[in-house]
Amino acid sequence: MTWDPDWFMPGQAYNWTCSVCSVTWLVQSTDTAYQEADIYEARYAVGERMGHPSCVNATYGCMSDQCVIDVLASYGLVARQAYVTFDQAYAIARTNTGTINPQGQYHFMALRAANLDGTIGVANSAQGYMGVYDSLSRSQFNALGPVSVIYVESRA
Repeated sequence: MTWDPDWFMPGQAYNWTCSVCSVTWLVQSTDTAYQEADIYEARYAVGERMGHPSCVNATYGCMSDQCVIDVLASYGLVARQAYVTFDQAYAIARTNTGTINPQGQYHFMALRAANLDGTIGVANSAQGYMGVYDSLSRSQFNALGPVSVIYVESRA
């Protein structure tokens, strides 16, 4: 599975759409869908496909990790979910893209890469939210945990 870790992540328009933004980044960066689309049209399409309001809505945001796994599958991407330690998440980010959701932050971000400085690179649609910008350090990870990662293994 290949992806462009430098794919642009615009800010989210609504505070409950981080999962939609992360999935949109994933399908765009993996050359799966919407590369040429207007970002807000792409996000709208992903939100509808994800299941608005049953899977993602203004009251709760994303209702479950399964909603993310299912929408990725609808695009032909095989994804797995795991609760991970920092070292496990870093190892995943070395070879896979996906989403990362620190439960203490209640916020989805996309996995860009394992950075050489020992942090996890993230595509964050809410820059600065709870002190997280473009990377997640071990101390941030541990303070915001437990952490769920949904990683893309392959195309179906």
